[in-house]
Amino acid sequence: MEKPEATAMSTLMSLFVSGLAVGAIYAIVALGFVLVFKATGVLNFAHGYFLTIASYLGLTFIARMGLSFVTGLLIIAAIMAATGVAVHYGIMRWMIGKAFFSIVLVTVGMEIIIRAGLLVAYGPLEFGRLQALPRGGITSTFLGVSISFVNLIVMGTAVVVVLGFLVFFRFSRVGLHMRAVAENLEAAAAMGINPNKIYAMAWAISLGMAAIGGVLYAHYSASIDLGLAAVGLRAFPAAIIGGIDSVQGAIIGGLIVGVVETLGTGYLGAEWRDVIAFGIMFLVLMWRPSGLFGTKELVRV
Repeated sequence: MEKPEATAMSTLMSLFVSGLAVGAIYAIVALGFVLVFKATGVLNFAHGYFLTIASYLGLTFIARMGLSFVTGLLIIAAIMAATGVAVHYGIMRWMIGKAFFSIVLVTVGMEIIIRAGLLVAYGPLEFGRLQALPRGGITSTFLGVSISFVNLIVMGTAVVVVLGFLVFFRFSRVGLHMRAVAENLEAAAAMGINPNKIYAMAWAISLGMAAIGGVLYAHYSASIDLGLAAVGLRAFPAAIIGGIDSVQGAIIGGLIVGVVETLGTGYLGAEWRDVIAFGIMFLVLMWRPSGLFGTKELVRV
């Protein structure tokens, strides 16, 4: 019979590992959120619903059509990336230079349209979670912690995605252009960089990452329904905690929210989930208004 202390420590470590996996998903989603803001100055409040689209597409391609997890994930990411390009050229391009509040209202309008479209396409029913990843897990001899294969695959996928993004953003030509546009739009345009193409690419990558986050989180959620948009809502505090203009901050913020939220809900109950995420955000903002890694002053025109 296990000692109560050992059981308590095992529970704590299991929750911590699960929190890292969920936090990795939040980090991916928050990265997309930050990228669009950093490149275009747009706070995309429809981000959670783009993630929800990806979860429903996971239901269609993986659960119903029988595609493998990897194949389905790549197809869904490509579809959502193309959607990002369409969103820029079809909607957001025409909002360049408009008042910040007007742009925010446009993203809220997109959220309403997406919600209505999903209701038409899939109805109001709840669908079971995705089960494309192997069940079971491994038990570590250290503290007897059990780590599920789902957690391992999610964390491994997140590491690949985040590292790929960081390498792309730092070393690729497009990444260099994105950073140039974010730093000084006029100077970048004078150097021959086309801002519209950079904005479209930012939207494509952002929605592609939302797609990956949506498909991964669909393996954790009790059901696939419109409530999955709350994942994007919780990625917002993650981005704010790290610094709304900070790429590395989005990663750290996502992990912080994921771990603390999972520990909190594990010991206090699921009803505390959103309270914890936004509570951390408020505490960080009281201490550092620009977030942990954000610049102290953001000027957007």
